[in-house]
Amino acid sequence: MLKGRGAQFNPANPFLKQEITQTHFEGIDEDTSIENPEVQLFFETVKNPLSKNDSPDLKLGYSINPYQGCEHGCIYCYARNSHTYWGFSAGLDFESKIVVKQDIAEQLERRFLAQGWRSQAIMLSGNTDCYQPVERKLKLTRKILEVALKFRNPISIIT
Repeated sequence: MLKGRGAQFNPANPFLKQEITQTHFEGIDEDTSIENPEVQLFFETVKNPLSKNDSPDLKLGYSINPYQGCEHGCIYCYARNSHTYWGFSAGLDFESKIVVKQDIAEQLERRFLAQGWRSQAIMLSGNTDCYQPVERKLKLTRKILEVALKFRNPISIIT
């Protein structure tokens, strides 16, 4: 059992045609247990910082997520399956392979400056926790909030 992890393995990604598996053809004494993986950061540049939401269930029309994946690793998290979009699994990869949208605050400012932007509430971190451990170092959530304050644009935070 992996201590401190919600998931105990990496399930297959339904969007990938091929799957990597670990098999042992010999050596009955080999240790086949999964080691607790180190957290890896994958830096991504953002084309559009906001995701439009047309669902009648949610009142906020846009959301913004500085990270994909979450070090907290709550096993019940509804955001796990979204990690498969990035080519990772919804299991251990979700907790240990974090996609960082490094220029998200700058892109948000550009979006606010664009002609036609009307100030409206934006949901921050609707897909993964914006205050996970990596935020302490990168401060992307803080930068997003500073941009929103500068433009007096309302933000709703989910953690």
